[in-house]
Amino acid sequence: MKKYRLGVLNPNTLEKLVEVQPFDYARREPLKRLNFILRFIKEKNPDSLDKYAKNLEEKYRTLVKEDIANKRKIELKEVFEDYKFLEKYSSLAKLSLNYFLQLHQIPENVDWKKDKIKIPSKNQLLSFLHPRYYNLLTLTETIGRDEAIKLYKQYVTYYYIEEQKNRENKYPDIKTLFENRIDQKGEPSDWVVVVGLFNEGKYAYKNENCMWVDVLKDLPDTEIKYYICCYGDYEAVKFHNESFILTMEHTIAQDDPYCSRVIHDTRVDYDLRHPLKDFWDKFNP
Repeated sequence: MKKYRLGVLNPNTLEKLVEVQPFDYARREPLKRLNFILRFIKEKNPDSLDKYAKNLEEKYRTLVKEDIANKRKIELKEVFEDYKFLEKYSSLAKLSLNYFLQLHQIPENVDWKKDKIKIPSKNQLLSFLHPRYYNLLTLTETIGRDEAIKLYKQYVTYYYIEEQKNRENKYPDIKTLFENRIDQKGEPSDWVVVVGLFNEGKYAYKNENCMWVDVLKDLPDTEIKYYICCYGDYEAVKFHNESFILTMEHTIAQDDPYCSRVIHDTRVDYDLRHPLKDFWDKFNP
């Protein structure tokens, strides 16, 4: 099997500027996910919903330094439009928005609703990863760790299932996905990944760095970091093709030196056993 190392390690990657539209990004990421998890808890564990919302509101109060939304005279009704649970838990929703704005660090002269701006990659990553971390941490503090992890895993799966509705397969097969991946054009990615094609139904790759984990280095809970950074990939792989399944073992989020992953096409590959550590230690070009 021929293997390729893609990307180049960039020690300054978190300082690179990325373009964002803050209003759209806030609605698409932290606010949409918060509304979804509140709705999901209402369906699966309704007795805990009010307590969770109250605890999360208290958590965000300790994190938010100022009422940026009020200072900028942001019309909250428009921000939370169509998010029924954010409208119900409006104090929590406003704190969530303020935390996003605080992490994004949007200049005061920017029209956050219309303008596209460039911000450090670190700010962009923090603005969606920190809320995920505290959403799950607070859930563990509300209903206990075991029950919270179980519920969160279900929530993540259902979230991606809903996101996949009415989407067409991006790739017809594993080989096409792999060939697209190794066809590197333009500036190399800051994600360093070793990739290899076993056969037409199995594609292996090993992540050697993770910027998501890098920006969370000051947060202590590695299990929570795994679930907010990695677990969604099990379902998100189906964005490529609904016949694909991901297996994953080692993760940087859990203090392993790399992330080991294999994408299987179940129409071709019936052996879903994940290679052992010795295989991955030697998995290099």
